[in-house]
Amino acid sequence: MIFISTSKDPAYAVIFDLDGTLVDSLDDLRDSLNRVLGELGRRPVAMAEARAMVGDGAAKLVKRALAATGPVETGWERHLTRFLEIYEAALAARTAPYPGVMEGLSELKAMGYTLAVCTNKPERPTRDFLEALGISGFFDAVAGGDSGPARKPDPAALRYLLDRLEVPPAHAVMVGDHDNDVACARAAGVRCVAVAYGYSTAPAHSLGADAVADTFAEVPGTVRALLGEGG
Repeated sequence: MIFISTSKDPAYAVIFDLDGTLVDSLDDLRDSLNRVLGELGRRPVAMAEARAMVGDGAAKLVKRALAATGPVETGWERHLTRFLEIYEAALAARTAPYPGVMEGLSELKAMGYTLAVCTNKPERPTRDFLEALGISGFFDAVAGGDSGPARKPDPAALRYLLDRLEVPPAHAVMVGDHDNDVACARAAGVRCVAVAYGYSTAPAHSLGADAVADTFAEVPGTVRALLGEGG
């Protein structure tokens, strides 16, 4: 179920990806993957390998790690269950918001924008993440990879968020680090800002976004340039 606040319907919205955009969670993701792989007697994945595996949800992450270290046998989904058990038990142990995120979110709220999260991470750990990191209060809506019928780059979750927030696509910006975020935004008719510091294996300027932010501190000004004064 997607949570929607009871705040006044906004005119403009900024929708954020989570991992690689708002928070740097790669250490925790890799640690959890490597615990699963260790239990299977497999080699650990290196940081660069793990970075290239992130972006399509937990199932794809685990399956890619399995494929990189041995066969992906029938019933591999049990390893996904184990990964989630490990990951959620030590949520945000080594995860933190990127520099400038707290200040940037505060600035966007002060500018009148409504903020939401659209991620391929499962919804429950997403909510726990936002709460543990002290940033849950910034967001009026959250959609996880298991909140609806499809994950990014499918635009269904993004469209659902906009419908529930009563924000037309022309009044919204998606902020993300991955080509899935750009493709999702394009399919939904939403403008997109790509951040250059995330987990994409391709340069941010090559993703086809409307604008690129080298740091999160640049996001509020970049959003304002795309949407105007906003809310």
